[in-house]
Amino acid sequence: MKIPILTLALVTLIALPGASAEPEQVRQLLRTNKCVNCDLREADLRRMELRNADLSGADLTRANLSGADLSGANLADTDLRGVNFRNANLRYANLKGADVRGADFTGAILTGTELEDSIRTGGFIEIPGRATLRQMPPPTQPLRRFPLPR
Repeated sequence: MKIPILTLALVTLIALPGASAEPEQVRQLLRTNKCVNCDLREADLRRMELRNADLSGADLTRANLSGADLSGANLADTDLRGVNFRNANLRYANLKGADVRGADFTGAILTGTELEDSIRTGGFIEIPGRATLRQMPPPTQPLRRFPLPR
């Protein structure tokens, strides 16, 4: 009787990504594609299909999301410090208000990604070999409108 219980426990630990994250919250994310305000610190979510997932307010500090599909995902107001986004698809994801300090976006797809009010070191997100995204200061003067020729 002890052998089957031990085997079940080992299989659960091996099959469940995210050794440091709350296991039930990882299961909830994988089952419902939604985990608002969850503790997913250091979760191993490599190559996961998380399209349109709602992770708003979650703590994903040092999580591994390399190669994950997060297109259209809601990551607003999340803690993404030190997250590995290498080669992840973040197309049209919402990172508004997220803390992305120390996150690795190498090779990530960021087309249409919302980064407004994201916290970044010195207002920059470095993407080695790709680009540097810079937060522009607000205009000091109101924008002027010019009539278009008819």
